[in-house]
Amino acid sequence: MMRTFSENNVARKTSSSALLIVIVVIFLIACSTPYQPKGALGGYSEEKILNNLYRVEFAGNQHSKPEKIQNYLMYRCAELTKEMGYEYFAIVNEERHFDEHSVRPERGVSFNTRTSASGGTVTTVNPDLQTATKSTNYTGVYFIKFLNEIDEKYKNAVFHAPDVIIELSEIVKK
Repeated sequence: MMRTFSENNVARKTSSSALLIVIVVIFLIACSTPYQPKGALGGYSEEKILNNLYRVEFAGNQHSKPEKIQNYLMYRCAELTKEMGYEYFAIVNEERHFDEHSVRPERGVSFNTRTSASGGTVTTVNPDLQTATKSTNYTGVYFIKFLNEIDEKYKNAVFHAPDVIIELSEIVKK
């Protein structure tokens, strides 16, 4: 049986739409938060509280595992410690934030983009228009104090910045 022009056109549009959805899904899966200053996909930021006390944050997106974000956060703390001219840093307090969002699909809309609580962009893809899709963004925050030597007060939470950089450099792969 031979197809008519309109049947061929519908088949071509359907296969083009399916290919576009596959490309978007592959692209979004590869969009895990890179090690970078805070941007659309997440990243690090810091805020000076006192001369040697900083709040350091690393915000991930829904494609980043909490373990990865924790490693990036430690690496950024070590980098910042070296940038500020210190050898050690102590984690004096920490916070963890999980931003969970559920998207109920709408007919004809296969993805949804919004700004997360951590300031990054969340894009949720709904390959199945019958089921809601959940996404979770993880943000880690350390309050760190820079030290020139190990302080007994913080002995269980002190890190040697050069060692942290060496240990995590393969994981971070800037």
